[in-house]
Amino acid sequence: MSIEWISHKGNKILYVKYTGLSPEAMRDQVKSATQTIIDTKSDQNLVLTDMQECFVDEAFLELSKQQGKLSLPHCSKSAIVGLTGVKKLLLKGVNAFTPKAREPFDTIEEAKEWLVK
Repeated sequence: MSIEWISHKGNKILYVKYTGLSPEAMRDQVKSATQTIIDTKSDQNLVLTDMQECFVDEAFLELSKQQGKLSLPHCSKSAIVGLTGVKKLLLKGVNAFTPKAREPFDTIEEAKEWLVK
């Protein structure tokens, strides 16, 4: 699993990478990321989620909706990369069930720049 704090232009960003994980590991990771965000006791977290080359199943989508309700109130901004086609449409569905939307980007650099603006 890959959840780590990175720095970009002096700002701290939680980087959550799902690339290469099995569906079960992805579900475990979303729970861990949620707990990491909540544990900060801040509502100003910046979060970058990397979904490049991932297989997203229905169980992960449902869990993401639930976990998003818990974690996104603790985020000032949340960006996601690696979504194309149908996955971008699925993000709209997940965003509909969460208090703050995750903004999709094509590259990690674009996402980091948006997060720190």
